[in-house]
Amino acid sequence: MALSPFIVSVFLLLLFTKFYDDTVYRAAAIIAFLGHVFVSLILVPMVPYGWDIGNFHDVAVGIISGELIAASSTVTSFGTLQGFLYIFFPAEPSTKAILNGLFAVLVFIPISYICRRLYPRLDSEQYGVMALILFMPLPFYLLSLPMRDALSVLLVFTLLAAAIHTATTRNFPLGLTLAPMWGMMYLFRPELALVFLVAIGAATAVWVLRTIDFELSIPSLTAIVGVVGVLGVGIFAEFMYSLERANSELSYRARGGAVYLEGMQYSSWFDFILVAPTRAIYFQFAPFPLHVEQIFHLLAFTMTPIVIVLFISAARSLYECEYDEIIAVMLVVFYLAGVAGYGLINSNFGTNVRHRIVFDFLLVVMAAPVIKRWELQVREWLGVSPRDREQHDEQQREAHELDRHVNVRSEHSQETGD
Repeated sequence: MALSPFIVSVFLLLLFTKFYDDTVYRAAAIIAFLGHVFVSLILVPMVPYGWDIGNFHDVAVGIISGELIAASSTVTSFGTLQGFLYIFFPAEPSTKAILNGLFAVLVFIPISYICRRLYPRLDSEQYGVMALILFMPLPFYLLSLPMRDALSVLLVFTLLAAAIHTATTRNFPLGLTLAPMWGMMYLFRPELALVFLVAIGAATAVWVLRTIDFELSIPSLTAIVGVVGVLGVGIFAEFMYSLERANSELSYRARGGAVYLEGMQYSSWFDFILVAPTRAIYFQFAPFPLHVEQIFHLLAFTMTPIVIVLFISAARSLYECEYDEIIAVMLVVFYLAGVAGYGLINSNFGTNVRHRIVFDFLLVVMAAPVIKRWELQVREWLGVSPRDREQHDEQQREAHELDRHVNVRSEHSQETGD
């Protein structure tokens, strides 16, 4: 094992967790980090699949040795960063794997902040959210791979949290950090950087309407999301893909043993809008039962029920609970534009399970109130109470708020039917 990156990662982890000041998170983060190190150094080499680990490593070694390596712009960008790490640490994939363990456990910090801003009444103890973010099995494994996913996920949620904090607190010095973070995001994952701009545009539109006292409703918010969605397709077409390149990329990704919707091609940009919902569903939820033909397919399928439950819980939380409209629109648009954009090009659920980690975590954020109710039920079952009775009663009231809303609506519907 590369000892120096491990020592540096442990030091930084202890520093960040001390700053966050939550003893439960500190303990969970240390356990999760050690788990990531074990998976990346012991289990990953045993799996007979190389992913793109070698590509990033070859670019990194080529960069520090002064050689030119033929690779895509995103692989070259991340390989350059990995090569920079190789200057200070051993030039082997385990260096990046260990640092990825650090990035994977730190992502809870911005996610926790986003949850509190999205749902102002949500309790600060988000141990259910923490458990899902740190220990969901398939994302746990994939974020242990020595590739760009762990850093990309951390960067996305840090960017979202910084944008929310800048807008809500008017902390404009912090806002100056958005540009370099966005630039780094564009180098590693340009599609996510553009989706972020679409989400910011939607949130800005809602802020303007609320400033002029325009009455916001579900239809008006849906209209905003629809308009922004069409603009997003335009941005996608202008900056990411021509029609020919999109079809070429679609064919390239429809290879391997985990392919779905193969043989499909686009004849116009209207086709993108027409098939976007269907392909988004495949991207977020595939593989389906009939896709399972190998052990890896079965492992990927284990996430499908979890994601379905999280999706329903997110929708229920947003429908029933008090939330910040501007932040909610930003996150929902980021989610919808992201899964639609990836879905339009991806045709292999082996790739999907890596690319959709960001969106799985977004579902966890939006489902935070329901997850809190699950957490309280588990704690009650285990006999583990919050720190004092008053806090316990308040958490119980918040946790059962969803059920009360449902019961009231049910009774009202029965009265209307009579």
